[in-house]
Amino acid sequence: MPDTIIVGGGLCGLALAQSLQERGRDFMLYEARERMGGRIFSECCQRNNLAVDLGPTWFWPDTQPRVTRLISDLGLDTFAQHDQGGILRLNTPDEKPEVMALTDIHGGARRVIGGMGRLVTAMTAQLPVDRLHLGHTLLSVEEDDDYVILSFRHNERVVQVNARHVVLALPPRLLEEHVLFDPPLNASLREAMRATHTWMADQAKVVVAYDQAFWRESGQSGNAFVTHEQVVLPEIFDACDATGEQAALGAFFSLPPALRATIPPATMALLISSQLVQVFDPPAEDGEQHVHDWAQEAYTCSTLDRTPPGTHPEYGNPNLRLPLWENKLFFGGSETAGYGGGYLEG
Repeated sequence: MPDTIIVGGGLCGLALAQSLQERGRDFMLYEARERMGGRIFSECCQRNNLAVDLGPTWFWPDTQPRVTRLISDLGLDTFAQHDQGGILRLNTPDEKPEVMALTDIHGGARRVIGGMGRLVTAMTAQLPVDRLHLGHTLLSVEEDDDYVILSFRHNERVVQVNARHVVLALPPRLLEEHVLFDPPLNASLREAMRATHTWMADQAKVVVAYDQAFWRESGQSGNAFVTHEQVVLPEIFDACDATGEQAALGAFFSLPPALRATIPPATMALLISSQLVQVFDPPAEDGEQHVHDWAQEAYTCSTLDRTPPGTHPEYGNPNLRLPLWENKLFFGGSETAGYGGGYLEG
């Protein structure tokens, strides 16, 4: 029986596994997906071999010391987000965008060379392969005297494992909705779990690769804000590599999850292309699109998360950081963090 089982192979689960490995502690890590990283997800473009981030893209060294130190310790190189040049705003679809009197949109943000997915690859490489178990979906958590019993679905079978300590590094809403606890969690804790929005769960993101960064050549930064009633992509940014030779634009969607789910992929591609042409003119039409809708991810988005929050989510509920079952069961992850909640830092 391992001393500690970690459920969830996102940044929290990997960081905890790395810490236990360094201290010579016995652990196992179980992840529902067939890959590690959770919401950290990078894809490679066929067009220019650029690794594009469809999950988190940035970190901020001035306010996020832990993830900054982690990236440095892993030997990963970073670069500043490109914000130099004109920043555009498009208020009506039939007019040209205007240049805004703004600078430093991203507040000192930095990116990892080769994509944020390199963070996951580097951390996973430091862990013993036999401690990592992919494709295991958590079904139930049961207290039994001095240990905890976990049940997973794996390859159409139910697999049970025991551990003296368990860390559930998963979004609280997903745990509350899908996992059976025995004994049941108390009502106040379950309400705190339901009230904690899963970061990015209602969002979708697109990165479009190009042969060259034509917007830079015309003096634009790649940053643009679109506010008209037909908006599809309200916030656009430069997603090139560190040199600018591997060119791309990134953007977030304004369309809510329910509406996005009704739009066929070919239609969505046309909407994206049309929006970018409105802002950056015809050169923006011919790009290789990479779209990821986190609301369609069963291991990210709960039913409650499909309704976007009206304000910026709040994190740090202390009830989510209390040990349970006489110090045998713990919650972890960005949504439970007392500092940096919702970000890689959390």
